[in-house]
Amino acid sequence: MVEIMTGGLFMHLFKEASRNAYNNSRREECFRKNFFRYFKFHLPHGDPVDEVLRELEPRELEGLKAHLVSGLIEQKILRKFRFLGKSYRVAIDATGMATFKHRHCEHCLTKTSSKTGVVTYFHYVLEAKIVTSSGLSISLCSEFIENDPGRDYEKQDCELKAFVRLAAKIKQYFPRLPVCLLGDGLYPNNTVFDICEKNHWQFIINLKDGNLKTFQEEVTLLKATAHKRRVCRADKTSRTTLDYEYLNQMEYDGRYFSWVDCHETVVDTKGNALSKKRFTFITNIPQSLENVAQTADSGRMRWKIENEGFNCQKNLGYELEHKFSRKSFPAMQNYYQLLQIAHMINQLVERTKQVVELLTEHSKETIVNLWKIMIAFMTIFSGEESSPQPYQPG
Repeated sequence: MVEIMTGGLFMHLFKEASRNAYNNSRREECFRKNFFRYFKFHLPHGDPVDEVLRELEPRELEGLKAHLVSGLIEQKILRKFRFLGKSYRVAIDATGMATFKHRHCEHCLTKTSSKTGVVTYFHYVLEAKIVTSSGLSISLCSEFIENDPGRDYEKQDCELKAFVRLAAKIKQYFPRLPVCLLGDGLYPNNTVFDICEKNHWQFIINLKDGNLKTFQEEVTLLKATAHKRRVCRADKTSRTTLDYEYLNQMEYDGRYFSWVDCHETVVDTKGNALSKKRFTFITNIPQSLENVAQTADSGRMRWKIENEGFNCQKNLGYELEHKFSRKSFPAMQNYYQLLQIAHMINQLVERTKQVVELLTEHSKETIVNLWKIMIAFMTIFSGEESSPQPYQPG
C-alpha cells in the first residue's frame, strides 16, 4: 500500500501530465532503478494505483495531508509569516477540476446554456490554503462541491454550502490553529461571520460595491471622519503610493466591524501613471495607524490562492484539470489530494538553499528546466560507473 500511494504521489511530484506519461517513465529500467535507489520503494504501474484510489476513502488522504501540514506548523516553518505575529492567513476559494459533455457520476454539478440548452457536467472543489508573503500556497483542507444523490436538493450544492463543511474540517483537523480568513466578495455574510465568531477566527474579506448595502451606507455617511495613512514604496522602475482609510466600530446586524479602504497609484520614474487600483475590506480586526497597511496587504494576499495555487497547478505541470480517472469520483478526489501534497512538497524543495542558489547564481535558470534535468537524470544516469556530479547550469 505504501508503494502504491508513493507511486501516485510521485506521479504529481515529477509533474507527469497523465497516467500514461507516468507509465512511460516507469518503463525505463534506469528510471525504476534510480527510483528505488533514492526513495527505497519500487515504482508501481499506474493501473493498480488507479484501482486502489477508486476504493480508498478520500478522507484517508485528507487526514494524511492535514498531518503533514500540522508537522510544518509544529516545526514553526510558517511561523514568521503569521499576520501581526499571531494568525496564519488562510485564503478561501473554489476552482474547477473537470468538465464533461455527459454525466460523469451522480455527484456532478450541472450548468445549462441559456443560448443552446446544452447541459455541461462538472466538478468543483473549495480550497483553504495557507498563503504567505514569500509565495507559498499550501493546502490546509479541501471540500468538494457536489450534489448528494441521497438528498432531494431544490438547489445544487454551492460554494457557500461547501464553506460550512470546509470550516468544520479546518476546526476538526486544526482545533487550536489561529486563523485569519481571507475571502472574496462572496463571503461577507452572516453565515461566514457566525462561523468566524464561533471559532474565534479573524477575517479580512473583500467588500464589493453591492455587498452589505446598509453597512456601506453607514460608511458613506461617516467616511469624512475616517482615519488616514499614506505609505510610499519605490524601486528602480516605479513608485507606488498607497493611501489607506479606515473606520472602526461600524455596526451591521448587531455586530461591529472595521472598514478598510486602500487606493494604490503606481507611476514610473518620470511621474507617468502606470496603474490605479482600489481595494476595500470588511474585517473583525480593530484598525489603527500601525496595522492598517498590514491588514490591507493581507487582504490582497487572497490572490495567491489563485496565482501561486490554482494557476500553478493548472498550467505549470501539475495538470489539475486533467481527468486522471474518468469514471470514479473517489479516485478523482484522491488524485486531487495527492496533487496537493505533491505541490506542497515541491514548493518547499524549490525554496531549499541548493535550489535557490542555482536560481540566483544563474539568472537564466528556471524551475521548469530544473525539473526537466531531474527527469533526464532519473532516466539516463545508471550510477554504475561513477557518482553523480552536482548540476552546473551553463
